[in-house]
Amino acid sequence: MEKCVLQIKSGMYGEPFFADGHYSEEKGILKYKWIEKHPNEKIASDFELICDAKGKQVTVIRGGDVSSKMVFEPGNNTKGSLNTMFGVIEVNILTDYINFPSVLDEGLEFSYTMDPDSGEPIKNTFSIRRLLQNSEE
Repeated sequence: MEKCVLQIKSGMYGEPFFADGHYSEEKGILKYKWIEKHPNEKIASDFELICDAKGKQVTVIRGGDVSSKMVFEPGNNTKGSLNTMFGVIEVNILTDYINFPSVLDEGLEFSYTMDPDSGEPIKNTFSIRRLLQNSEE
């Protein structure tokens, strides 16, 4: 995996988040890895995002005080789970779209609605972009 700087945008954050990370691409599978620690968090979370352009699917795996695995696939309802200090929360995911990296835009973006069966669905758009400068060793 190549070391890089990643720009991550999410409706959950407000402002873009920048992280030292790793990136690889092999046979249509893109992998991004990074660690996030926001000011209001005590423990950092590690993330792995796997983008299968051929299968038209994105999987996000999170480890840390909250762990989760989410699968995003346009046109299909998928399931995800969040393992929190309150227990496991199962969620339904409806992916609106995935914009895969291309010659015109190297970023990956997907929009989805996550419903934890609480009657209050959460809509979000997430994007990740590998920046041109490499991270420091």
